[in-house]
Amino acid sequence: MADALGIPDQINGGTVSLRPITHGDRPLIYRWLNDPVVMALWEGTDRPLSEVKSVGWVERFVGDDASLECLIIETVECPIGFIELSRYPGSHTYAHLVEIDICIGEPSKWERGYGSAALSALLHWLFTCTNTHRAFLQPRAANERAVHVYEKVGFRKEGVLKQAEYHHSKYQDTVMMAAIRDEWLAEFSMKFEDA
Repeated sequence: MADALGIPDQINGGTVSLRPITHGDRPLIYRWLNDPVVMALWEGTDRPLSEVKSVGWVERFVGDDASLECLIIETVECPIGFIELSRYPGSHTYAHLVEIDICIGEPSKWERGYGSAALSALLHWLFTCTNTHRAFLQPRAANERAVHVYEKVGFRKEGVLKQAEYHHSKYQDTVMMAAIRDEWLAEFSMKFEDA
């Protein structure tokens, strides 16, 4: 069963599963987005999230007026992070595009393949169950670990966006990376299904 925007109750990714965010996840979001270790890679330690703002952050994804979509990444033990999706369901011109942003909020779960599993599951679902043709993301060029993970799951570098993100009080380059439906399915769908 899917929610009003088409996200199912759960997307299985083997070692992880993805589910829509709920109001009950707000304390996790608040904790993750105030952890200096996480924020050094996410928004920056100079942009903490207050209790009040954490309510608004979750509200963007929950309810009839939600402007974005968010999935919580869970292992068998616990929630470990989230994926934001910026989709354009009301626009025929851009309905095929999805921008993705991922955050593993539990540093103890880093470098265990959970981010790769979550992104692979998401891309498989997007390309086999929705009209998504192009999924893209824009990591900071300096975050080589993230760029490597994204390449591993099928995103390809398309170019560098010079000084596109303001992070830690300075402008930094980002890398435009995309996965295109036909290309991704040809190379990665069998790997995903065999896993």
